[in-house]
Amino acid sequence: TAIVKSAMRTFAVLEFFRETKRAASVTEIASALEMPQSSTSVLLSSLVELNYLEYDRKTRRFIPSYRVGLLGDWIRRSPFRDTKLTDLMEELWSATGGETILLGQQTGAAGMRYLHVVPSGYQLQFITHAGQIRPMVRTALGHVLLSQMPNTRIRGIIRRNNADEPSPSARVRETAFLEEIERIRRRGFSESGGRTTPGANTIGMLVPLPKRRAPLAIGIGGPIERIAAKREHIIEVMQSRL
Repeated sequence: TAIVKSAMRTFAVLEFFRETKRAASVTEIASALEMPQSSTSVLLSSLVELNYLEYDRKTRRFIPSYRVGLLGDWIRRSPFRDTKLTDLMEELWSATGGETILLGQQTGAAGMRYLHVVPSGYQLQFITHAGQIRPMVRTALGHVLLSQMPNTRIRGIIRRNNADEPSPSARVRETAFLEEIERIRRRGFSESGGRTTPGANTIGMLVPLPKRRAPLAIGIGGPIERIAAKREHIIEVMQSRL
């Protein structure tokens, strides 16, 4: 069936990268897998949209994303001082008293997708799920990712998110939002403070990665009062490990 054929081709692409261990162009992948170049291009574009591949516009090459690594609970070690990314999240979980640990990445034009979540050990906790997508302007992780972009690009994302937001009260004001992004740039972290999820606060920071890899952000979230009580400690722990 068409579904089975598509599944076979998807895994063939991932196996290709497992064997070659390098970035590759559409032409290389199509040739190696004996697939039509047009079909290969459509498939690769879909995997980029789903965050399973990353695309470098300068080299016109594709490479698996960190999301692929997290499917098997493993990750390249080099960017994290010989520590797996999932291990880093578990370390942050322990060091900050068992709060929810979030890993996120931009998806599509204006979305932020949670790639991996280590749930809190508390009964009262900030709850989200891996795979969930939220508007970039509505999340602490989205904010810290936006802080690495030029303001012209951020304005486009604000307008896109506002256009998709049915509630006028939930839409953000461009000038005020850009002022907040500038504060994030200066201090090096974002903080939702209950503005995106009532009653919850998330502190987010960028993950140090090699050049040309899609940016990732890590966040620590929980009820406002509990996060406030150990805010300085959380920030110190994140800064020392990222």
